[in-house]
Amino acid sequence: RGLSGERALSSSVPRSRSIPSFASSSSSSARVSPQDMLLLLLATSGLLLPGIGEKVVTHATSAADVRSWVEEHCSAPGVVGFDTETRPSHRKGRPNPPAVIQLSTMHACLVAQVYVAPRHRLGRRGAWVESAREAREGADGVRHALTATLEDRSILKAGVGVDNDAIDLWQFWGLEVNGRVELAGVAERSRSLARLLATTTGVELSKPKALQASDWAAPLGERQVAYAAADAWAGRAIYERLSSLDASSFGLDAVAALLDAGERSCCELYAMRRARQAARAALADVAAQLGEEGLPHRLGSGEESHASAKRVITALSGHARTVARSLADSKDTRLPVDSVLDAAPEIDEVSTLGREDRSGVVQRK
Repeated sequence: RGLSGERALSSSVPRSRSIPSFASSSSSSARVSPQDMLLLLLATSGLLLPGIGEKVVTHATSAADVRSWVEEHCSAPGVVGFDTETRPSHRKGRPNPPAVIQLSTMHACLVAQVYVAPRHRLGRRGAWVESAREAREGADGVRHALTATLEDRSILKAGVGVDNDAIDLWQFWGLEVNGRVELAGVAERSRSLARLLATTTGVELSKPKALQASDWAAPLGERQVAYAAADAWAGRAIYERLSSLDASSFGLDAVAALLDAGERSCCELYAMRRARQAARAALADVAAQLGEEGLPHRLGSGEESHASAKRVITALSGHARTVARSLADSKDTRLPVDSVLDAAPEIDEVSTLGREDRSGVVQRK
């Protein structure tokens, strides 16, 4: 079936490992059943997703596509899964701007291309070609159409690494992302999106490296759309499971109150990122100076050695104070992901996907 039409799979999904294929579509609002979307990504994982309810993936390439999806699916207050995709950069210190923003409810996903590069390669090793002006202008419109939704604090955006995504969107496009819900847990026990989804719902999400590293700033292919939509849907499904385990911590009102009291702006997040980068650079510089002076392994008793050590330590202390001032903020919006998951029961072979989708089960082949 073409991407422009909706297709519902029966609850008895064929037990084939083959990847579903879709015909190309000229429609700017591409729609595909999420069963096909997830089967596409989970074809090698040994999991089937029968009867999870009709869900629609919209590939937005114009502002009208975005407005239509938001009006239909993104009511406030509410929660959506959130993620971004970026064209890989092969130049150190030269990151590329985010090219795709994904939002998802439990029943519908939006894959919005917010940047199309002036040139893109045809295939992995093909020739470079100019991107269509219509595609680039459409991406600009998509980006502007998403501004109000991203800024809306009453629409929570749940995912893994959402602060880093928000920094990049602010740095490159001036977009302020509010209502950020980080699901990965504390740094010491941080979990990837795929691992967290498996832990909370039993769904094992495949993350093909070829798709991860594909060109997201070129016109998107069908497999890219499916991959991107699944990432955002995973964030929404994880939040749904956590809120069912601990509504007092993960309920909509509780999370909104926590963020209202202490959510940092994207500007603050960017300053913190720069402070961490400065700290890493300072430590590398200190290590280099110690190596040049033969310290601490050849620290002698002479005045010259002591003076060298003192200069290095003074420099390090100055950097430490700078970083401390940058990070001296009592705001803490971390959610108790780790403690909730530690107390949660083990996922069985058959697991419900969430309160809004009680008919949905995950079955192993």
